Amino acid sequence: MASIYRRKGSPFWFIQFIDGDGKRRNKSTELRADVPSETVQARALRAQMEAKELGRSGAVQGDDWDSWVPKYLDRHCESPRTRDRYLDAWKWLAQWLQLRKLKTPRAITYRNAIEYIDWRTNFKKRTGKTVGRNTAIYELRILSLLLAEAVRLGHADANPLIGVKIRRDKAAKKPEISDAEIVAIRATLAEEPEWMQIAFEIALHTGCRLRETRIPMACVDFVENKITFPSPKGGEDRAFSIPMPTALRPLLERLDREKKKHTLEFPFQPSRRWQQFFIKLKLTHLCFHCLRVTYVNRLRRAGVPREAAMRLVNHSSDLVHQVYQREKVDDVVRWRDAVIFPS
Repeated sequence: MASIYRRKGSPFWFIQFIDGDGKRRNKSTELRADVPSETVQARALRAQMEAKELGRSGAVQGDDWDSWVPKYLDRHCESPRTRDRYLDAWKWLAQWLQLRKLKTPRAITYRNAIEYIDWRTNFKKRTGKTVGRNTAIYELRILSLLLAEAVRLGHADANPLIGVKIRRDKAAKKPEISDAEIVAIRATLAEEPEWMQIAFEIALHTGCRLRETRIPMACVDFVENKITFPSPKGGEDRAFSIPMPTALRPLLERLDREKKKHTLEFPFQPSRRWQQFFIKLKLTHLCFHCLRVTYVNRLRRAGVPREAAMRLVNHSSDLVHQVYQREKVDDVVRWRDAVIFPS
């Protein structure tokens, strides 16, 4: 299977793959590992090469799969990150198609498509881990998307998954981080790479997502005292600005004096690094996104109107915003005698 890796002394991602002659090759992608957008492109390239390898081994061949799936995903996916996710899903779907010998879209039935969920959730990686049911359902929805395109291209007569609704497991609610946990996290972060310390402070004081903590310093306005997030979730069209939190100004001023182009640079798989960090700290119930939950709830307890809070964290939907709220007994204790009845 294709893979990407780093070489000592080189800023680029390298890719290892099997070519059309069956020989293993290694070459530079010319995509920089210290640039998140280029890392996304490198992962997409890896997924694409894996899909081609599976195609050469008999999983997806001819006009029915390999010749049109990558091209369709190029047209369909608006952002490189989305295309990366879809290609990664296609990698697993292609492997399953090979094992089940489903060489054409016409060979897929409702019954064997549903079996994909059991196969995927029981497939053990080299680490021994498996994926959850919701991941398998997400990938099955991508298969439905591909089957719909196969119908349009004339590779299939019908899409057996159209209109099918499959129950998803209820996602676990991410908890709020307590004051004591914040103190413990900061103390342990002193031993970790600086990018983690910076990411934590920015997210703690703004509620932004992990990827959004990499802010171009050109988007930090010390005169107007504001921060602009140029590429939040949803893309550049969702760019927004917020007042600069007072607690963040010293950190941002230091980064500016050091002539940094961005607040931080991510290593490979930054989310995984944070997962390992919380395991090390024995706070496995937490993840980086808990900082967003924490910020939203503290805004509410501070009496910030919902409309203003939504604006600060870039929530466009009341429903989405409510998902982050965690009502505690202490939050409503002042209303315990709000309703008085005659004695």
